[in-house]
Amino acid sequence: MEKETFMKAYSSVLRKVWSGDEDYKNQLLADPSAVLKAAGLDAGSAKINLITEITAEGTLDDQVRLWNQGLKSGAIDFYIPLAEPEDIQDADLTDSELESVAGGGDCCCTCTPCCCC
Repeated sequence: MEKETFMKAYSSVLRKVWSGDEDYKNQLLADPSAVLKAAGLDAGSAKINLITEITAEGTLDDQVRLWNQGLKSGAIDFYIPLAEPEDIQDADLTDSELESVAGGGDCCCTCTPCCCC
């Protein structure tokens, strides 16, 4: 899956989870494949392992890589923090995200729930 496509779908899921929509969050926890597919992330027959307790730093590039590797292996580790990180307002863009913006491409850093990319 292309990074831009993944970013749009992933940020859409984050916005809904972080907006306080408990029904959406519960649906995601109960049936992640269906919820992610509806958001544009079709895992096909791969099993999705939701990881909601984030214990290490990762990048969006890491998540895209894990998604694509998981599609091939049949098991996707999908990191989704259920609570908006406290320091999200101070988040920095990666070099590749900055290049995308500077080049006129679309960029969604999922910096806030109202990110509209």
